[in-house]
Order: sequence, then C-alpha cells, then structure tokens
Amino acid sequence: MSQVTSIAAQHSPASAYELLANAARDAVVMEFANSTERIEIELPPPDPRLQLPVCASALETSVGRHNGQGGRLNVRVDCRDAAPWARNMAVNVKVYREMLVSSRNLSRGALITDADISIEEVDISQVRGQLIDDPQAAIGMEVRRNVSAGTALSGDMLNAPIMVRRGDTVMLTAERGGISIRQQGTAMQDGESGRQITVRNTSSNRVVQAVVTGHGEARVMF
Repeated sequence: MSQVTSIAAQHSPASAYELLANAARDAVVMEFANSTERIEIELPPPDPRLQLPVCASALETSVGRHNGQGGRLNVRVDCRDAAPWARNMAVNVKVYREMLVSSRNLSRGALITDADISIEEVDISQVRGQLIDDPQAAIGMEVRRNVSAGTALSGDMLNAPIMVRRGDTVMLTAERGGISIRQQGTAMQDGESGRQITVRNTSSNRVVQAVVTGHGEARVMF
C-alpha cells in the first residue's frame, strides 16, 4: 500500500473549503490506493469567496484523467440533492519512486558509467519521458544534452551511442554453414549497436546489409 501524506495550506476554519477539500483529498487517496509509492497530496489554499450550501446527500467525486505519475489533478465534486451543485478543485500530487539520478554533472555526448549514476527517491511527477530504474538500461548510453548532478534520468535524455559512422572502415563478418569470413567494407550510414546499415564490401564493391555489432564491426545479413 502507498504511504499518503496530505498537505493543506494553513487557514482559519472555512466549512465550504473543508467540505470540498476533504472530498477531493479522499478521492485522490482512493485513486492511488493500489500504488506502492510514497504519495503527497497538496491541497490549494482556501478561497474566501467560496460559498456553498450544505449538501443533503453524500458528495460524489471524480478524478480527471492522469498517467499515474502525479502532477496537477482535477477533482470534480458533485452534490446531487434537490439543489444540485458542482465544483472543481485542482490538487497537486507528488509521487515518489526510486529512480536513477546523475551523481555528477554530465556533458552532452558523455557515455554513462556506473560511477555517473545512483538510485534515489524522486518525485516522478516532475520527470518527463520514460522512467529509468535499472542501471543496466543507462550504462553505456550517450547523454543527449548536458545534465546537472542530481537530475533524474529519463529515456529521452539518452541515446544509444553511434558505433559506426558513414565513411568509416568496417570489419564485416559473414557466417554460413559454420564458416566465418571477415572482410573490410565502408559504412554508407551511421549506426548504433543492433541497427541494420548498408556497407560497401571493399573487395567486391558489392553493397550489403549488415547489423552493427560493435565499434567498427558489423555482421552481414543473408
């Protein structure tokens, strides 16, 4: 079960505000009831202009669509008695999860090593892109832009490094029937590990399809 903390602005008693706030808070708590993360719910400050009649029936609530990562959520509160009314309340939800964080400043183009990352609890409502919690998913990847120390890493910050660049000499390996043949070629495209590129065989001048397997290496596709 999630650990939920509710934070409301300090205010003098305001029954209309408390009516809405309690209903909105309870709705968000239920929304994240099955979460395993630590949750903080921040309610907005009371509006002194808010005037609501007492509702003769139980208030009904609905939470707007969201991705489960928190952020600003809209909660609609409905009174469906003989004099119905409805109000919306914007609730800020912070969802904390252990994620990969840069342990030092990283420059664009740097390749991530084990020493560059740590695992820390992060408010994922502030993270954009695919969340990363596995160090192996980041080690060896290339940083797309400068990253400050303490920044949570996401998929859109990282690229697979280019192993072969257009014009590079590439060692081609062709395997068939238990026989392995190695020849040189010239890359006609850039490629990261696992990408299929075209390579011109230096000996035969034939253009072949090959999968990049490492720096300056590729395996011919048949």
